[in-house]
Amino acid sequence: MRSRPTRSVVLAVLCAAATAGCRFTLLGDALLDGGLPAGATTSDAAPGPATASRPPPKTIPLELVFVRCGDHDAGWQDELWQLADEQALSAELRRRLAANGLRAGVLSGPLPPAIAARFQAADTSPPTEDLPNGPSERPAVVRRFLKLLPGRDNEIVAASGLAELVLLEHDGEALHGGTYQDASAHFVLRAWPAADGRARIEVTPTIKHGPLERSWVGEEGVFRVETGQRKHVLDRLEFEATLPEGATLFLGCIGDASSTVGDAFFRERARGQATTRLLAIRPQARTVDPLFAPDAVESAPAAP
Repeated sequence: MRSRPTRSVVLAVLCAAATAGCRFTLLGDALLDGGLPAGATTSDAAPGPATASRPPPKTIPLELVFVRCGDHDAGWQDELWQLADEQALSAELRRRLAANGLRAGVLSGPLPPAIAARFQAADTSPPTEDLPNGPSERPAVVRRFLKLLPGRDNEIVAASGLAELVLLEHDGEALHGGTYQDASAHFVLRAWPAADGRARIEVTPTIKHGPLERSWVGEEGVFRVETGQRKHVLDRLEFEATLPEGATLFLGCIGDASSTVGDAFFRERARGQATTRLLAIRPQARTVDPLFAPDAVESAPAAP
């Protein structure tokens, strides 16, 4: 009866073959421990690029809700901001946002039923991933489900179709003004998953303006021609928040109506009526379940 080769002998043979310039495939512990299983071949143990299956890219599901109401009916927003934790952002960042008419906060628990009802759409049409093009087309509640690739830019339209936008920005020391033609206000949204189930959300306010232009854009070592408007990136107002499971990030405006960044993104005046908007962003693993459904609010566990 032939004796089984020891591990040291096999390793010596492999080293000798490598030294002599021979090509071989390292199969791992299956060969060193006494051969492949019965009926298996070398192709089973070491699949090549053509047979190896690549896992699909993991996306981060997010639910976005825009809520619009008249200035005379904005009292419920004050109650919501009392519940939201604005200290989730640094004090310096909160000062920069407030100086430009913006505010943001995180709510970890469920919404009270009276406020949750504000996030209910009046129609029953199925949600899509497309946002309406213009503010006049938007109903009181707009809900969208998105699936984001980690770290990729995703534009969320807050206001569009602005023939002329007068914008006042505070840089921490002085107030600067600018006028933008054919403008629209966007949030550039990025997201990254965390191993503990949390999601890191990064938000950058951006103004697009002017006619369409062609420009060369470099990405992943390749240059391509991209057609679009000019961008005014408000990087001083960029912020991020890490949301645990079930938490919601709220964004809105603060202060009296004027020409601040918050006004450009969250206030509008149409047909003589002033309205304000509020944006809620929530990571969610089950996109089939609506975020602010009354039964989900009532049955949701209390926040720790």
